[in-house]
Amino acid sequence: MPDIKQIQWGQDNALENAPVLSAEEQDTLKKKMEAMDKLLSEQQKAKYKIELFMNGKERGLNRPYGGILCIWESGTKLHGGGDEKVYECPAESFGYPPCNGLMGSSFQGYGHLVCPLCKRVWKGEQVHGDRIARLSIQNWAHLTYNYFIRLNHNADIYLKYLRYDLHAAAAIELDKDHGGEKLGQVRIKRMKVIYPLKNLIKDTASGKDILSCLRSFLAA
Repeated sequence: MPDIKQIQWGQDNALENAPVLSAEEQDTLKKKMEAMDKLLSEQQKAKYKIELFMNGKERGLNRPYGGILCIWESGTKLHGGGDEKVYECPAESFGYPPCNGLMGSSFQGYGHLVCPLCKRVWKGEQVHGDRIARLSIQNWAHLTYNYFIRLNHNADIYLKYLRYDLHAAAAIELDKDHGGEKLGQVRIKRMKVIYPLKNLIKDTASGKDILSCLRSFLAA
């Protein structure tokens, strides 16, 4: 019988045939997740980050402008390691009913991702983690708000002004697979502003609504 640790579940073998975690393993996993949540709480960090990359040259109050929205898990490694990309369930794109599932690091492995809502298994090339759009500030605020709700109101908001041509980079990515290299170059050349969750909570506690807070943040 092969060593379970050497089997690549979801790649060489169907995920539904993978062994079920024992009670002891489930307890260990639960303790690790609780430890991670405690660590993030002590560091006053939200569990997720919503990153907005805006084209600084065309940004304006009264006209639509280009940008990219993506989501990250904040320091998912207990030793303080880097953030992990979060991907959206592509069910609707493949003819299934729409699904709002978001797949973080816990649902990724061996080139496959498992949606926590619809339970479908997707290959890495079938999912996407970047929402490219051209919207007004009001609609960018609405889009950010929708993702904030999907993340259970547990996200810091990062706004990054791009100094590189966003449209050119996005066009290259859509025309040919560059493995995210061009968009990665865009993200390097940026100016960053952060709206931490703790500040958002403080602002809403004073009577402001979340959507208005997000709009003011994007317009600043």
